[in-house]
Amino acid sequence: MKKTRIASSLALAAAIAIGATGCAMFAPQGTTDAYAPSDGIDVNIEGLQVRNLMLIGDAAAENFNVVFSAVNTTASPQKLNIDFTGADGAALASAAFTVQPGGQQFGDLQATTETMIVDDTATSQSGSSASPNVQIVSIPGLKVGATVTAYLQIAGGQDVQRQVPVLDGTLAEYQRFVPLAGSVDATAKTE
Repeated sequence: MKKTRIASSLALAAAIAIGATGCAMFAPQGTTDAYAPSDGIDVNIEGLQVRNLMLIGDAAAENFNVVFSAVNTTASPQKLNIDFTGADGAALASAAFTVQPGGQQFGDLQATTETMIVDDTATSQSGSSASPNVQIVSIPGLKVGATVTAYLQIAGGQDVQRQVPVLDGTLAEYQRFVPLAGSVDATAKTE
């Protein structure tokens, strides 16, 4: 009788242990899934790795800074076009960047000059020379906290569609990216 109780206790303990750990044998591990570890999104396009892509809006949610880091793994500069569209597919705005070989940060207003580029039209906040690393777009009706459909393309390549998050300067780490009021020239082209 005593041996039966010990044997059944051991069998029960083994069944519980196997049952509790057996889930790991069948359930996928979350740590093996690739994800963007920040608020922006990641996209890989033909030799270009775009990291932490997001739009940072001004206080009025009228102007949006296109912010991201990029690593060009090729030996020549790559032209990256980003077209922002509405829910109906209509073009709202676009931005074009030239990414040199190696790594580059885009959208940092404190690390670059105060001039901004909107669809190849320079607008100056302090009279300094144009900076291709900062582009501000105006997208009517876009709100902070939403996402906007973007099509990313390397010149001559295929479009890659993604939903880009829209943030503001609420968090201290994004304040350096917030465009100043009136930073987009009224004559700037937004499609």
